[in-house]
Amino acid sequence: MIKSNNVSCFLFLMTLFILLTGCATPTTKRVEVSDVAAEIEAEKQREIAFEAALHDKFRLVDTAYSVFVKSVPLCGEKTAYSIGTLVANKYMISEEMRTAAYAVSGITNVLKIIHVMRGSAAELVGIVDGDIPLSLNDWAIPTGENAGQEYLKKLEESTRNGEGISLRILRDGAETLFEITPDKTCDYTIVLSTQDIVNAYADGKNVIITRGMMRFTESDTELALVVSHELAHNVMNHMDAKTRNVVLGSVLDIVAAVLGVNTGGTFGNLGARAYSKEFEAEADYVGLYMMALSDLDFETAPHFWRRMAALHPGNIKKNHASTHPATPERFVALEKTVQEIKQKLLNGTPLEPEMKNDSDEE
Repeated sequence: MIKSNNVSCFLFLMTLFILLTGCATPTTKRVEVSDVAAEIEAEKQREIAFEAALHDKFRLVDTAYSVFVKSVPLCGEKTAYSIGTLVANKYMISEEMRTAAYAVSGITNVLKIIHVMRGSAAELVGIVDGDIPLSLNDWAIPTGENAGQEYLKKLEESTRNGEGISLRILRDGAETLFEITPDKTCDYTIVLSTQDIVNAYADGKNVIITRGMMRFTESDTELALVVSHELAHNVMNHMDAKTRNVVLGSVLDIVAAVLGVNTGGTFGNLGARAYSKEFEAEADYVGLYMMALSDLDFETAPHFWRRMAALHPGNIKKNHASTHPATPERFVALEKTVQEIKQKLLNGTPLEPEMKNDSDEE
């Protein structure tokens, strides 16, 4: 009986296939495309994609570097030192993109400085894109698969206490020794996400900006505003606070389960959302101080978030409605913060966010 049903199903599918082959087909002659020509075009497209990704990455790190350095007064003990360079060799690139990386940036098996961040310590002494580091202090920089990781680890160790380094560089066949005093910076990593949605977020260790947000920001100042907001989340330990709230809520879910009540994770979910709008408002507030410390145009911030809400209402509704202040409330709060900062600049008082005191809790 089972075999009979299988045969019937097979015959039915074959009938459908025969009917489909009788459907209308294109009437023009198809252009013949060779596999070689298709692969050449595919490689060109990979080069375009790689170049576009580098452009976004360089724009992001240039913008973020200034904010991270100038915001050190607000980062407490969460600081580190950096000379402000990006390095790469072919082993740090996916195999699929290595040919494109060589065509676009000349990236080979030799470690190379592919970008010097704007305003960085490296730029100040004259390091430029394309320089090849030969030695760091007395340590010869290796080649091969792990060279990038080894170099970055050695650089971190050498600058850990803010001590200057000697970097021997090969440029146009000539060697030059550079003495570099690293910049003190907030100790978080800036990450470019490949997602196309207009979004940005922080996870306690990183500041993540999507390529969709990169396209939405019309200027580096607007991009810096987004970076500052997310950096403020990390500096104010919002991720840790949210985690604690989730844990407390989950404990209630567990207690309820022991008592025979299935909450479906309700208390954990409530904990995740607890004070989320307040955290977002605080990130707006502290982020504007970071913009001011970075000598950037913080006065445009309210208009940016207004444009964000107006042009991407769906994104606001999906990603922000339950966790962010209402747009009108946010706009007014930002304008008040702008006035607060401007008054401090006028009075010559320190650019420090106003913190709560005991009377504010009553």
